[in-house]
Amino acid sequence: MKPAIALTFALACSLLAGCGLGRSEYADEPNYKAGYSDGCWTATSRVPGDPSTITRNEEAFKSDPAYNAGWKAGYNACQIRSDTSGSMGMPDSSNRGTGVR
Repeated sequence: MKPAIALTFALACSLLAGCGLGRSEYADEPNYKAGYSDGCWTATSRVPGDPSTITRNEEAFKSDPAYNAGWKAGYNACQIRSDTSGSMGMPDSSNRGTGVR
């Protein structure tokens, strides 16, 4: 199987698997919503390698299952790209206009 096809297949399977999980049992709790917000904020604004850019209430993350579940759900839902380039899903433009591909 070609790598691109295998990657597409794996992505499709993971997306479909996520659909089966449904709504969290904590979804209506305020701490879930707070965790979701913090997780989403972290996913969209985190600077790789800089832990100070992670928005998370560590005490709640460790002790409150609703906050923990919300943070993880928010982070996963809002994460644009799983690489560490910090490019937020944008294509590499370092060689733009140079004729190099």
